Formats: sequence, structure tokens, C-alpha cells
Amino acid sequence: ATLATPAAQSYLSYISSLDLPSLLQEPTQLSSESSTITNELTGLCQREYRTFLSVHTTTTSLSSSLDSLSSSLTSLLDALPALDSQCRAFADQTKSLQASRQRANLVLEQSDKLLDILEIPQLLDTCVRNGHYQEALDLSAHATSLLKRFPSVQVVRDVAAEVDATMRQMLIQLLHVLREPAKLPTLFKAINFLRRMQPPPLTEPELALAFLTSRMSLLTAVLHALEPERSTDPARYVRKYVDAFREGAYDILTQYTTVFLERPSANKSPELQDYLTSFSHHLLSTLIGTLETALPLVEDASALSSLLTQLSYCSASFARIGLDFRALLAPLFEQAVLSATRRSLRSADNALSGFLTSAGKSTRPPSTFLLASDASDSLLDTHTPVHSSSAQNPPVYLASLPPIATYLNSQLTTLNSLRLLAPSALLSPLLEALDSSLCDSSSALLAFCRSSWTTVTRRTSFEVDDSEREKQREKDKRVLLLVGRAWVDDLGPFLRAGLVKGVYGREGKVEESDEWVRAKEEWDTW
Repeated sequence: ATLATPAAQSYLSYISSLDLPSLLQEPTQLSSESSTITNELTGLCQREYRTFLSVHTTTTSLSSSLDSLSSSLTSLLDALPALDSQCRAFADQTKSLQASRQRANLVLEQSDKLLDILEIPQLLDTCVRNGHYQEALDLSAHATSLLKRFPSVQVVRDVAAEVDATMRQMLIQLLHVLREPAKLPTLFKAINFLRRMQPPPLTEPELALAFLTSRMSLLTAVLHALEPERSTDPARYVRKYVDAFREGAYDILTQYTTVFLERPSANKSPELQDYLTSFSHHLLSTLIGTLETALPLVEDASALSSLLTQLSYCSASFARIGLDFRALLAPLFEQAVLSATRRSLRSADNALSGFLTSAGKSTRPPSTFLLASDASDSLLDTHTPVHSSSAQNPPVYLASLPPIATYLNSQLTTLNSLRLLAPSALLSPLLEALDSSLCDSSSALLAFCRSSWTTVTRRTSFEVDDSEREKQREKDKRVLLLVGRAWVDDLGPFLRAGLVKGVYGREGKVEESDEWVRAKEEWDTW
């Protein structure tokens, strides 16, 4: 077993390789080396005896320490399960605190980014209030992207909710811009911002309706502000109304066309053109409705003529956008002219009727009311031929009959005003109105003459003799006959010819209406 050690094997290999002389010398050499080693060990022990003693002491102490360490390790192994249990319990107890601290540290590390997110609603509100809508849309898009990335984060949801509320305020503000007196660039920007809002608050047809409704609301407010002048000065009211309507309506139609119809779009809704057509009809209905009620209030024919010219220019302007309404003006102005003429004729009738009523209450002879004081006596001669007249010049002697002259002047003023605006379709209605006026006044005048003659024939006086009373009675009779003859033979035919020939320029004989014929017959029977 000794020879099996590596050292023995190495030595055997060594001696096997020696030659015989060397092998014979090997025992002597080994003995010499052994003696040398023994001497060296002896010397070493003498020199290093203290070291050997220290090693011995240390070895003894090490053995004791190892025993103590073994005991301590055994105790430690026994205590480790309890320590592990306590550590696990401590870790469980401090887990929430550690998570809170980790979150706090994370918030502290990301405080700048969080502050940027939390300031989005305030910054968005500032942009909306100051009209910076592009920046507001960018902030809204950023908030939406954050919500898509972090849908479960409460802070992000709260920020998104505040952003939505501010964007609704922006929607209201942009819709309010459409109601302001803004020009096309401003309106175009507002519509584009409304289109770019996400999610879109209005579809394109709804946006078009909102635009038309808002602009019409503005136009209505402008037109309504003119309403107080309707009762004080109808002509001025209509003039201002047409100017405001022309400018406002033209702007609305051109703005709508530019913003919605000229916009390049592959899926343009056909409703947009329908809205424009319906709105155009609504505008015309509004204008025509106002003219129907306001034009009859205008009494001045020159003002009516001016308004017709103004509306014709307005219609020509609208014709450029396909809204020519000149054909609708004729019935309106015909009715206005007819109403104004009838009012003027009634005014003359009322003036004459008032004069006759006042004269009928007086005790003075009728000749003092019906005949001018400077009138020629030849007028009372029933055989004197009546002065001839033309369609332009009435008989001169009518000026000597004050009530008839006043009535004639009023009617001539009416006919002269008709010369400025005389619709051809109104000749028959105007002639009927004139005949009605003449017949009404004729009946009133005839009743006055009959009443006056009855009073003259019954009147007695104690201050004058019979010859003077008879003379006055004869004069009153001739004056009453003169008035009747002037009314039937000169005034009526002159006014009727003045309307037909003087105003309308119609040639030929003026046919007498049945109503006028009956009025003449009443005078003849008297």
C-alpha cells in the first residue's frame, strides 16, 4: 500500500532508470541525505521552538473555538425559522407603505410631466377665452390621446372631462360668432374650427342649418331695430329696410355659397343646396310680407316711385345669384298705389263733407258759402255757356266756387301724384275709386243743396222787405243750380278725363260708369 502512493511510484520510476553504478551508490546517498535532513530538523527545532509552542497553543484554542462556533451555529439554525417568519410578517406590514413611497417617488420624478397634464384644462380655457382656437384644438387632441393611452388613470379621466366641458364652451362661443356682424373670413374660420372639433359636434347639414339660422337671427335683429320708424315715417322705414335687407341677405347667400357649396368635398350632401333654396324663399317671403304691410302706409307717390326704383336695383343685384324678384313687385306697388289713391280721395271727400256739415248748421244764406264774394254776376246766368276745359286745365269759373275749388285742388294733387307711378293695370280700379269718390261727394253736395233750398224757401225775415228777400232767394237758387251744373257738367268729367287722358294718356271718349250716370240723374231730377 505504501508503494502505491504517488511519491513511491515516482521514486520507483526514478531508480528504475538508474544504471548499476548509480543504483549501487543510491543507499549511501539516501543515508547521507537522511542524516542531513535530521540535522536540519534538529537545528530547526532548536531555533523555532517558540513557534512550535505558539502553534500548539493556537491549535488548542482553535479546537475550543470551533466547538463554541459549532454550538452557536446550531443555535442560529434553530432561530432562523422564527427570524424568517418575522421578516416575512414585517415585509407584509410595510408593503403598502413601500408602495406608497414608490408612488410618491414616481410622482416626484414625473412632477414636471404631471404638471403639464394638469395645466391642460386651464391653458385650454385661456385659449378659448382669447379666441386661440387652433391651440385649443391641439390641446384637446393631446388630452384625447392621453385618455386613449391611459384610460384607467383617474387623473387623465378628470383632465379629459374638464377638457370636454371647455370644448363645449368653445362650441357655444363659435356658434355665437355666427350671430355677430362678422365678415366672410371670420365666419369661414369659425366654420372650419367647428368642422375640426373631435368628435364633430354637428354634421355638415346641421352646421349649414346653424349658419343660416344664426345669420338670419342677426339680419332679423337689424331689421327689427328699424321697426319704430314704421309708424312715424313709413317711406323712410321701407327705404332703410330694403337697404339693410339687400346688404344682409346678399351677404348671407354669398357667404353660404362660399363656405358650404364651393367647398371641395367628395361626399357633399345634396341637402346643402336644398337649404339654400328654402332659405332664399324664406328671405323673399320676409321681404314681400314686410312690403305688403308697409307700402300701403306710404302716402307720397314720389316716395313710392323712389322705393320702386330702389327695389328694382335690389332685385337686379340679387339676380346675379339667381334671386330675381322683380315680378313680385308689380302687385305690391299696384296695391300700394291703389290704397294711397283711395286714401287721398277719401280725404277730399271728408274735407268736403266736413265743410258742408259746418255750412248746414249756419243760418247764413248758402250763396255766402258756395260762391266767392268777388265772383262775376254772369256766372249766375243759366244761359251763359260754360267755359270749355281740357284734360290739363279745368274751367276757370270753378275757382269762384270755394268748396268745389278746394275739392278740385285736392283731387288734382292726387292725380298729379299718380303721374309719377301709374301702373297700367290700375286704370279701371282707379277710375272706379274716382267715380266712387265723386258719387259720394255728389250725394253729400246734393243733400246739402236740397236742404239749403228747403231752408231758403221757408226762411222769413223781419229785417228786410219782401223784395230783398225774394232777390236773395233767387240768388241762392241760382248759386245752388250753378254748383250742381259745375259738379255734373265740368268737375266730374274733367277729373275723369284727367285720370284717363292726363295720367294714363289714353285717347278717345271716356266712358261713364253706371254709378256716375246715376249721380248725374239725381242732379237732373232735382
